[in-house]
Amino acid sequence: MKRQLLLIVMIIASLSAYSQGFKVFAYSGYTFGDKFPVYGGSGKIHGGQTFGGSLAYEINPLYEIELSYTYQNSRVVVQSQASGLDINSMASINHFLIGTNRIMPISEKSEAFGGAKIGLVYFASNADDFSNITKFAIGLNAGISYFFNPRLGLRLQANLHFPVIDVGANLWWSSGSGVDAGISTYSPIIQFGFAGGLVFKLTSQ
Repeated sequence: MKRQLLLIVMIIASLSAYSQGFKVFAYSGYTFGDKFPVYGGSGKIHGGQTFGGSLAYEINPLYEIELSYTYQNSRVVVQSQASGLDINSMASINHFLIGTNRIMPISEKSEAFGGAKIGLVYFASNADDFSNITKFAIGLNAGISYFFNPRLGLRLQANLHFPVIDVGANLWWSSGSGVDAGISTYSPIIQFGFAGGLVFKLTSQ
């Protein structure tokens, strides 16, 4: 993970020399729960409040590159009668994503945007039956920003996050006991949510 983060920092540093400025976005929101199939049963990530932040560099007035982090603490459940699996644990879900946004100006004070991102999702818990794990992840986002003045604004957005998981792979449960209840589809978890917060816009001028 250290190598991936170092690569992200290097990319942003190289682009910043040509950027028009950058934006800092601090937000909170809610992500809805989602069920997914496992062999012989089902699993679920419950909904919960999310927190996060992002740093975006403007490549030009219509495009920006954005690095984002989102944290959610939620209950995760896996049950499989075929495997005798019954897991009910609290876990943190951490998304580290980078990508681009297309900016669509609406007026002098408002703009809409939409983007796609790739990165990593890290599932972590202190529970004995939970194995911390990192997976490749994809994210989509769209929303609107309204600026009260040239520096400060309000941003609202919808998010769609999902990890990319191979068929048959375990997600967060421990296989040390010999229990096997692998994922039965690709990318089974789709996390949809909303977020809002303050956006600070800085320019190079």
